[in-house]
Amino acid sequence: MREILELAVALDETAARVYDELMTSCADDDLREVFSQMGREEKEHVRWWSDLLDAWKDGLVPDIADEHDLAAKMKQIESEVMSAVPADCSQLTKNQMLDLAAHLEFYMLDPVFGELSDLMQPGGRIEVREAYSRHVLRVIGAIERHHTEAGLASFLARVLTRAYRDQQRLSALAMRDQLTGLYNRRGLLGHLTQWLSWSARYNRPVGIALIDVDYFKVINDTWGHPSGDVALRTVANAIEGAIRTSDMVGRFGGDEFLVLAPESDDTELASLMERIVEAVRQTPVTAKGESLTTSVSVGGSWAPGGTEVSAEALIAAADRSLYAAKNAGRDRASAPLPGAAAAAAL
Repeated sequence: MREILELAVALDETAARVYDELMTSCADDDLREVFSQMGREEKEHVRWWSDLLDAWKDGLVPDIADEHDLAAKMKQIESEVMSAVPADCSQLTKNQMLDLAAHLEFYMLDPVFGELSDLMQPGGRIEVREAYSRHVLRVIGAIERHHTEAGLASFLARVLTRAYRDQQRLSALAMRDQLTGLYNRRGLLGHLTQWLSWSARYNRPVGIALIDVDYFKVINDTWGHPSGDVALRTVANAIEGAIRTSDMVGRFGGDEFLVLAPESDDTELASLMERIVEAVRQTPVTAKGESLTTSVSVGGSWAPGGTEVSAEALIAAADRSLYAAKNAGRDRASAPLPGAAAAAAL
């Protein structure tokens, strides 16, 4: 993991240096400003990866399963970037400068960078995605405005746009559930592991809510699987509307959802769980022209902070809490269990 993040830092340091050189050498005022802004943004990207590297060194960022393959991919990107960068950028024409910028951004759009950004905390991850969208679109706009070979300019802009969209799509495929658009199990577990590391180190509580759609099999058997899909999407939307902006929800599997709730102790988590139950209860599902009432059972667990609690232990406790909600009649939330009790029970 260290090697991957160090390569990410080095690549963006190279890009920052190149954009600074292009800015210094370019005579066009508008394009100078574009290159200047790109250089500043690349320096900000260096800070992102450096901060993530520091967090990994502190044990706050989980390793990733296919680390060897990602390291090999990063080395390949580094080799391609270095071969595209001339020894002296000052002699480049305006078109050549834009061609070089297009090459840099094309390589940086590899999905590996999307996977790395998914290791960041939610607020930082959103910041990175939005900032990088502006970054790429700025280069595309500069090519369209300033490249004097119209055919090549159009081609470069199309290639970058397609690469950008492919990067977004592939990153989403790795971390998102295709039916609901929420995080999938892989995405959820990665973030839960990270949040638990932060919880233990900085003595901050973290809670989870495990949600099961009541009698989902009956919906499928009675109304058909397409209606079951509609029910899952409707429940997903209701849950999203009930949680805080700092929380994260995903489809954990089948008809189960999981909410990750940082800075939530047992009282705050219990309140969140009740809001979820009520939100789903008040959101009907339309199946074949008819309105169906759906409900969910919710269990929860929380780590108080300052203690080592595994993701598996926290989920096991939430599952026991969920089982209690079902046994009590469904359409309700059960009291969340402490993560310490979950750890002791395993």
